[in-house]
Amino acid sequence: MERPALNAQLSADEFRHWYWLKEELVVFCRLQGLSTSGLKREIEGRVAACLAEGRVPSRPRGRELVARRTGKMPERFSMHSVIGEGWRCGPALGKFLRSELGDGFRFNAEVREFIHHGVGRPLGEVAGVYRESAGRRRAIPEQLEYNRHFREYFHANPGATREAAIAAWWKKRGKRREV
Repeated sequence: MERPALNAQLSADEFRHWYWLKEELVVFCRLQGLSTSGLKREIEGRVAACLAEGRVPSRPRGRELVARRTGKMPERFSMHSVIGEGWRCGPALGKFLRSELGDGFRFNAEVREFIHHGVGRPLGEVAGVYRESAGRRRAIPEQLEYNRHFREYFHANPGATREAAIAAWWKKRGKRREV
């Protein structure tokens, strides 16, 4: 079966059986007057609801509507700085943490989670979170299908080339999937 076009005549059930690029979903949303903001899975949900109900779903409320708020961050950091509400993992904080934890420091999922939810805790605790999480292989979130494909492909095909993995992705993407 050939992949169908993404349009308003497509059934919601058939829509769920195919892989769609976020860019394709955004184009559809704009044509249908749907919001294009949010994670890919959220946009997919809006498209599926539109196809199932034949109407534009209502705007999200409450927690879904919470905008990213950036809290006031200090101009200078120390390991004794107390994490404040709305802190972001931006370049200034990253530069400071690299100077303290080494050039290899990166904001991984655990560190980002700690910064976002560690209000009132000293920045020095990030070192422990980072060291504990570094080197640990983490699950790739479901919505990152392309990344998950690469990990699974190279695990199943040791020594394969990147080009072979990309070709396998395009082949997989063009096939109907079970949901």
